Amino acid sequence: NPFFIAGKKAYEVERSLRFNDDDSAYLNRTPSSTSNRKTFTISWWFKIGNLGTARAFFGAYDNSTSGNDGYYFSCSLGNDNKLYFGAWNQNWRGTSRLFRDPSAWYHCVLAVDTTQSTADDRIKIYINGIQETSFSTTNNPSEDFDLGWNFNSQVHTIGRINYTSGTGPYPFDGYIAEFNSIDGSQLTPSSFGATDAITGQWNPKKYTGSYGTNGFYLNFSDNSGTTATTLGKDNSG
Repeated sequence: NPFFIAGKKAYEVERSLRFNDDDSAYLNRTPSSTSNRKTFTISWWFKIGNLGTARAFFGAYDNSTSGNDGYYFSCSLGNDNKLYFGAWNQNWRGTSRLFRDPSAWYHCVLAVDTTQSTADDRIKIYINGIQETSFSTTNNPSEDFDLGWNFNSQVHTIGRINYTSGTGPYPFDGYIAEFNSIDGSQLTPSSFGATDAITGQWNPKKYTGSYGTNGFYLNFSDNSGTTATTLGKDNSG
């Protein structure tokens, strides 16, 4: 169902993409060139299907280079219904908050800048417009560390991880909408949403800034096919 900001100039999110963990469907892209692996922002809306099983929103991995934190990057919900951002050897963040309401739309912003001198500022997580400050797991990449996102040696996936050994690719089950990947900027939620002055509800708004070299925007507006020019079309301009 669409969701939007109430008012005369409403921004309506008309479509989401449904993922079913019983099948193998997912989105994938390998960047043609490497861009900013230190600084980027990923913003997306999601609605949970199955609870209590590990499932990935997105990631970057070549399915071969094990043991390297700069080659494996993932965002997932764990078996404990917590949100995790991880590398190969460790999770950078694991929330204390639980995500277990299948009726709710959540908005998440992952804002990364490993050039920050303050270690805790290198990875910031916002849920529904508010920065998360309570974590069950906290690790920080070293200053100027290169992560796997925006790396042309890694397959970038949405709806699973490009990992076929062991426990598998962690296919997502639920809905994803308004997926923005911003290359080169560590942004705040105000770039992607706003609080309704009457209801206090966090609502989406259209991102109008730069996407950078490898940035992209998926709104899933063309469901006439399942190609890079239809369902997977980049609408960033």
